[in-house]
Amino acid sequence: MRDQQDEQFPLPEHLTNERGEVRRLGVELEFAGVELGQAARIIMGLYGGTHYADSHFEHRVAGTRWGDFVIEIDAAMLKDRTYIEYLKKLGFELDQEWQLRLDDILARIAGTVVPHEIACPPVPMTEAGELEKLRRALSEHSALGTRASPLYAFGLHLNPEVPRADGGTALAYLRAYLLLEDWLKVRSRIDFARQVVPFINDFPEAYVRQVVDPDYRPGLRQLMRDYLDANPTRNRPLDMLPLFAHLDGDWLFRQLPPNTLVRPRPTLHYRLPNCAIDEPDWTLAEEWRGWLAVEQLAHDPQAMEELGRRYLAQHRETLTGVDERWAHELSLWQNATTP
Repeated sequence: MRDQQDEQFPLPEHLTNERGEVRRLGVELEFAGVELGQAARIIMGLYGGTHYADSHFEHRVAGTRWGDFVIEIDAAMLKDRTYIEYLKKLGFELDQEWQLRLDDILARIAGTVVPHEIACPPVPMTEAGELEKLRRALSEHSALGTRASPLYAFGLHLNPEVPRADGGTALAYLRAYLLLEDWLKVRSRIDFARQVVPFINDFPEAYVRQVVDPDYRPGLRQLMRDYLDANPTRNRPLDMLPLFAHLDGDWLFRQLPPNTLVRPRPTLHYRLPNCAIDEPDWTLAEEWRGWLAVEQLAHDPQAMEELGRRYLAQHRETLTGVDERWAHELSLWQNATTP
């Protein structure tokens, strides 16, 4: 079992944003086995705040020192109560009492398959280690993670603020991630359930090759246009749309279908397809260390050029899933370049 030293969050080399403030990190945890109200009480015990039950499917803890935690059942049909319209079409009219009863039943049933999710407020990276207390407390209250059931396709999302909000930084982080993606998947022991369900789909190989090419030097609009042409979805392991919306939302939203839900923010949305919250060796810090490899590479243009040319020269073993040969090559490269 990991000790507390292993749970500490190492810090990126580029720790501040353009305003000189410590960069922030948002964390989203998916799990089962702990009801929303109980999760809210755990959060209050750790960080204070006030518990509000907005519905059977969405609770929040407001007023912590970082902001509000949102705890919800991650199913839009339940949260928005669109199932009521389906029942009306079938001739069922629910009064308030029956609607509350149905909400309670659906919440209990959904909790066995649909993930419960805690969305933490953005936390300064220097304080992000405090979130390990939440991960540990949920585990101690019998929270279940990805590998607890074949039905559990749970994930962990990390939302790191970028050090500079501009097109060059966006391209650097995207390129670094695409070069390291196979290594990150092997490192995180991606669960089979997350590979066979369409929660997070891989970037198309043709697009990967376009971006990792050192000769690819688009301006911001061209970078966004190429991204949307190849990825007309938010279901990517590194979702760039929140950052793009922050950089040029007026243009971006004209390209997206109406009512597309994208919240502009100066962050990347890194979607790890595992949340092994019930396993003693799993910590947020360990997954964060994987992301720090992306951080390091994004700020090393010479290394990105070298790896980009090596990637383009290779014959990939697979066009989907993980190329373990490339992942192994990256491991050897990292060992050779790490002091």
